[in-house]
Amino acid sequence: MIFKFSIMFIFSILLSSDTPGQIEENKKYQLIPSIGDKELVFLDGKSVNFSDLYKDGPLLLSFWFLGCGPCVAEMKHLSKFNAKYKDTGFKVISVNTDTRNKGKVKSFFKKKKYTFDMVFDLNGKNGVLKKFGGSSCPYTVLVNTDGTIYSKHLGYERGDEIMLEKEINELIKYNKSISSLDSINQVDEIKNND
Repeated sequence: MIFKFSIMFIFSILLSSDTPGQIEENKKYQLIPSIGDKELVFLDGKSVNFSDLYKDGPLLLSFWFLGCGPCVAEMKHLSKFNAKYKDTGFKVISVNTDTRNKGKVKSFFKKKKYTFDMVFDLNGKNGVLKKFGGSSCPYTVLVNTDGTIYSKHLGYERGDEIMLEKEINELIKYNKSISSLDSINQVDEIKNND
């Protein structure tokens, strides 16, 4: 009986239409979750229209909280990446998940003089972080300009910034190709309508 089950299982995998690479690819470019206008706010309290964050270029979301040492360690690298790649349209947005001590968070953020913007998740760790599939910090999500997820990362250890920068470069190149295809498609539409 176990032998029959094993054979059936193996054949079902072999006959599956998706290869492991395709399955991973499907997960990689899934649509971002729906984010309401009242879930995230800037430091000044103004609501964030989430789609505005990635409409002009790819986006790195970094979820963190004040008491998270690895989060704070990663932020200095994110600040460098934000400054280095801003001319490509790429930007970093820091999403703070603290639900209390917002005054301390604002003070900390202003004192550090990071090059990126920070927003508060009004629902803390049960908000946007959870919608993106995260449960703890630091949690990083790279978002394409077409509203799909490029990749997700949990945690930070010294040296991770090297691989992250490589991935940021790949993200920027990928989004340039999306932009080029969109331009070509728009020209084709205009020609077809004439």
